[in-house]
Amino acid sequence: MSDECWNMKILSYSGETVVVSDRMGDAVVDYARALAAESAADVVDIPVADGDGTATARLLIGPSSQIISIPSHEPDVDLADGDIVDELRSRIRALAPERSYAARTDTWHDDTTGDFDFL
Repeated sequence: MSDECWNMKILSYSGETVVVSDRMGDAVVDYARALAAESAADVVDIPVADGDGTATARLLIGPSSQIISIPSHEPDVDLADGDIVDELRSRIRALAPERSYAARTDTWHDDTTGDFDFL
């Protein structure tokens, strides 16, 4: 096994279950949350454990997706999913709101002709 072998999780999605790596399970749930916050949807293909080997599951993730991630007692399977996890994390970052900063204004207006009766 390579060093991309991780503990496993079961993803329950639309009445079906698949076994994925821990980090893939976390990335899918995090991506679903990010998409829901933007009222957006996306299709992702992820590697899953399938008996003695691997297969690909296609998930439509959107605002109403109900995904459950639980630990699995399945033996670790090398799903070589590092690039896909990185891609999902990149998509999550792309959905994050831009951070804006207030511009500092050091403008002082000397208005000596104003009406100061309100003081």
